[in-house]
Amino acid sequence: TFLIKGWIPTEDLRRSIDRLNKTSHNKIYIQFEPAKKHEKAPIKQNNPKLVKPFQFFMDLYSMPTYREIDPTFFVFLTFPIFFGIMPGDIGYGLVSLAIFWLLKRKMPKAGNLLNVLMVSSFVTVLFGFFFGEFFGFEIYHPVVSREHDMFTLMFIAVGIGVVHVNIGLIIGFANELKSHGFIHAVYAKASWIILEVGLALLVLSALGKILITPWIGAAFLGASVLMLLKGEGFRGIIEIPSIFANIVSYVRLAAIGLTSVILALIINESAAEFFHKGGFFILAGVLILVIGHVMNILIGWLGSFLHSLRLHYVEFF
Repeated sequence: TFLIKGWIPTEDLRRSIDRLNKTSHNKIYIQFEPAKKHEKAPIKQNNPKLVKPFQFFMDLYSMPTYREIDPTFFVFLTFPIFFGIMPGDIGYGLVSLAIFWLLKRKMPKAGNLLNVLMVSSFVTVLFGFFFGEFFGFEIYHPVVSREHDMFTLMFIAVGIGVVHVNIGLIIGFANELKSHGFIHAVYAKASWIILEVGLALLVLSALGKILITPWIGAAFLGASVLMLLKGEGFRGIIEIPSIFANIVSYVRLAAIGLTSVILALIINESAAEFFHKGGFFILAGVLILVIGHVMNILIGWLGSFLHSLRLHYVEFF
């Protein structure tokens, strides 16, 4: 007598039982039940074709548990945006897209990563139109000029941080709801959102932007602290400053983008000086343009990839 235990996706259960019975001529006794709350069921991710390459990031980090929401779809939505906003240049995006497409043909085993980078390069082109940039040149009046509207871009980056961090908290709330119930989810996750609301109300009322007493904001803050103490203990109180540090951390989206713009401007201006001298110096100017922009693109790939990854692995997860 043999006893065999295993796991199978729910949608494959009935078909598998029929095949086993047919193969064994109904000599196998099969018993099945759903995974229990605390059982460590293996994970099978089920994402659309366009989203599947982004499972690469979950393989690098950690798979969600059986009852948790798979964050791959959210990474698919936000990683290309974070990557693309930093170089944010039509020319850089087109060059990157072409190179990653060629690499995919030569290195099919790295297909998932290169698919991610191709999508991110396409978004880089879109942000290039938003910023009106082509290899560092502003070719028309942009929606936002990174060279001149630096503080506007910083505020946009912080706004992205507020949205992204709170999406993470909402997903965390759903996970806690499944695993520990509504009350614990409110104490452990909703408390952070109430903390943000309380601080926002307190600041806006103090600045005279809204006509409410500051005590309302203070009440929200006090309630959130008590909830955190209940949900996460003293550790939650210690980590209160971290949520604001995490949100401010998204300023890197603007800062790294500005670095890319300044480097491109320096390259272009240096090459222009040689072009004005004429003769042999024109060749030197061309070399400066080619080598300079190649270096800037390579730095852009590295910085954009690592910082986008960090904003997901640290601030979002």
